[in-house]
Amino acid sequence: MRPTKTLVPLVLILFAGLAGLGLGRLPAPSGGAPEAGPLLVTSSLGATSAILFVLDPGTKNLAAYEASPGENGGLRLLGARKIELDLELAEYRDRSDFSFFALRDKRNDAGTGKEPAAGRSQGGDRR
Repeated sequence: MRPTKTLVPLVLILFAGLAGLGLGRLPAPSGGAPEAGPLLVTSSLGATSAILFVLDPGTKNLAAYEASPGENGGLRLLGARKIELDLELAEYRDRSDFSFFALRDKRNDAGTGKEPAAGRSQGGDRR
């Protein structure tokens, strides 16, 4: 087994992370706000492989890759999706003590001085 072949996936992840950091430091285009580059997050997955998440805030695309060393290792796409609609969810499998709607109603009722209504609001904005 050649050591250079086992390091290739890890070097690719390191390069992608450094490139992502560099993109965030480019000067802003004249006459506008700076464009946000992709967000890259890495984590170890077991003792020998790593996972790389890439989030592009402009297109709201998310991708996950696994990098594993070894003879048959490499960079493998685990999954990708457009998360635009995910970000519009008020709640999904939420196990919080208070729902989004109860907290919203409590905040709104605090300004009027009346006691918040029990239960969940029947507003039409639940998705």
